[in-house]
Amino acid sequence: MDYREAERYVLSLTDYEKTPFVAYTATTYDLRRVEDLLARLGNPHLVARTAHVAGTKGKGSTTAMIASVLSASGYRTGLYTSPHFHSLRERIRIDGAMINESEFASATERVQRAIEAMNNRTGAGLLTTFELLTAIAFYHFAQGGVQYQSVEVGLGGRLDATNVVQAGVCVITSISLDHTEVLGKTLPAIAAEKAGIIKTGTTVVCAPQAPGVDAVIAGRCRGAGAKLVRVGADVSWEAGAFDSNRQALRVHGRLGDYEVEIPLLGEHQMENAACAVAALEVLAEQGGRITAESISSGLASVAWPGRLQVLGNRPWLVCDGAHNA
Repeated sequence: MDYREAERYVLSLTDYEKTPFVAYTATTYDLRRVEDLLARLGNPHLVARTAHVAGTKGKGSTTAMIASVLSASGYRTGLYTSPHFHSLRERIRIDGAMINESEFASATERVQRAIEAMNNRTGAGLLTTFELLTAIAFYHFAQGGVQYQSVEVGLGGRLDATNVVQAGVCVITSISLDHTEVLGKTLPAIAAEKAGIIKTGTTVVCAPQAPGVDAVIAGRCRGAGAKLVRVGADVSWEAGAFDSNRQALRVHGRLGDYEVEIPLLGEHQMENAACAVAALEVLAEQGGRITAESISSGLASVAWPGRLQVLGNRPWLVCDGAHNA
């Protein structure tokens, strides 16, 4: 199988990203088929320590920031995000480098064999494009010797294909009304879906939320015996100087203060950076060798294009893929 064949195979499956109004149920989004597939691959999703990030706004940026700092800390780090700009390969990275065409083809071929061996015996239905890509990512990370993986939820959280991980830290970024035809018509309903990533005994980092959202997440944490770290209360930030390329801020963490710069613009990115720092402090408490220097270096070097990105100033040209204000 070459890359083009692999790409065609991946895109031949049902793609819920391009299929609106699919019923959001445990039957349609059945994690049993993902768990079965990953078990046949040797459970690669359980190899690396994991940061799992859900939310409506800022989850991709936060996931990328966490991965960049972990790489700067000397750890081989996988990054899984969605969607992509140009190539499926953008979604799967190790230490910032996209999975190459040969690796993608090899991983797809291996996962395809596992799918064929399943023979739909789980009764959980056929795999989707996103579920397949998720399996490819975890397989690639395990084959690549990844020590940490920073994983962005695709849709919601509770029934998302990524929700098979056992995360050391869960992050819930800002929640607002989006995908209401799938996740729910109210903020508390959407929050309940996002909070579905919270596992027993984990630590949860939560961005500032509307009161109804905060109550849902806090309640889920109590029910799961999970520790809750609130950004805006337990961790805060102050804005510094900025120009058209980057902005400075001071993050007041639970373990220390951090003077950092990020090459991402907007007040919302300072909140995302504070969420990332809060998550990294949790990983440090769990034994990660993450220092103030690696936090500063990793945040300064994060690459996350298409987010209020200035492409030129004569005239000003800004590229922004945001779709939720």
